[in-house]
Amino acid sequence: MENYYPMREHILSTLSYPARVVVGLLIYRNATRTLHGQGTGRYTTDEIRAFRREIWTGINDLLISARATAASGRPFWVLAGESPTEADASLFGFIVSVLVCTA
Repeated sequence: MENYYPMREHILSTLSYPARVVVGLLIYRNATRTLHGQGTGRYTTDEIRAFRREIWTGINDLLISARATAASGRPFWVLAGESPTEADASLFGFIVSVLVCTA
């Protein structure tokens, strides 16, 4: 059977199964309460979907413009400079984490 709680099973693996379930639910409840209190947890599924599309479209537009300003056949950087910056490393880390995370 597929594991639907991979993060809980990994992070809380030193606890017994019943304790993992209880502690996992407590962590989940606390996190959702915090997100709701901050306002982030109040968005609807459609609003979240629109935010995601807006974010990925913005990243794509940024990379397209950076690539257009780069010399042909050379690597291009997010801020269209001569060498990579922290912005390049941050964007790379963000994209990789989204593609790799299975949770």
